[in-house]
Amino acid sequence: MKTKLLTLGLLGGLLLTGCQKEDIAPVENEGTITPLVQNTLSNSSTSACEEVFTLFAGQHIEAGTITVSNDDVNIYVTYETTGGWVLNETHLYVGDPAGIPTNGAGNPTIGLFPYNDTHNGVTSYTVTVPIDPSLECYAVAAHASVSLIQNGVPVQQETAWGNGNPINNGGSWATYSDYCLQDCCEYDTVSYDYFGGQTIPVGSLDVTNDDQNLYVTFNFEGGDWYTQQTHLYVGPASDIPTNGANTPVPGQFPYAVTHDPAVQTYTYTIPLTDLDPCYVIAAHSEMIQVDGNGNVVSEETGWSFGTEFPNTPRWGWYSEYCTQVCN
Repeated sequence: MKTKLLTLGLLGGLLLTGCQKEDIAPVENEGTITPLVQNTLSNSSTSACEEVFTLFAGQHIEAGTITVSNDDVNIYVTYETTGGWVLNETHLYVGDPAGIPTNGAGNPTIGLFPYNDTHNGVTSYTVTVPIDPSLECYAVAAHASVSLIQNGVPVQQETAWGNGNPINNGGSWATYSDYCLQDCCEYDTVSYDYFGGQTIPVGSLDVTNDDQNLYVTFNFEGGDWYTQQTHLYVGPASDIPTNGANTPVPGQFPYAVTHDPAVQTYTYTIPLTDLDPCYVIAAHSEMIQVDGNGNVVSEETGWSFGTEFPNTPRWGWYSEYCTQVCN
């Protein structure tokens, strides 16, 4: 199931794309440029909605987890073992609780489960199950045969089940988990052009969010430009750190990283609880251009493209962004 997003009045800066960086001491304005790309909304991604259940071995030993999630088409069930436990076999049923295969005594018949696999001591395994259009909620009966490995040798073997409800009250300890389909949000990635030295296109600043965090990625991959320092401001335009001449001071931006060695991509993760629904993003970096032999042939400062900083002769921009939310 997919829920469309409501973007809270994307502001004017969202019409511009790009990413680049600039020195902590901005240079004089060198003229105007035309953005390479405008209004780029790309790389839509759907967040997987998930629930996590304990995988119990021998009824009482926590041996890992069963993670259940869905998108518009499928349900995904992932077995993950921990603490030295590994998977030897998995048997899975996902469907109506009344349809769980059982014997005459009412206990599950795992050999008749529709998804059966053998494994050579793996610690993670995912099963993809098509969504049944007639069902909104499912029983997930996740069985496994697991072994405990110590010093490379199996020392204990147990049957294991994902935690939940008894399949047969008064019978075996086998259990199933309840899972109902969840609405999942599709989030767009907004890309802003990034310029070095005000006029040199070097990459992009890619911005997106989920329901918890904002993700801001300096992206210079595919070219010969790298960044040695990144500085990021996210918040009200009125609070951008500036000096007495009203020039932004990247060295005082709240998010800053020195990259040694230089990198072509870096992502900042910022909790949405720290942000208003709409805000500005000012992204600055110190950049180097490297030739095929690894020699530095040029150094520039860079900014992501957007709205010019007001009331200052120095060049640089900020962009406006509103958190994407589920409708």
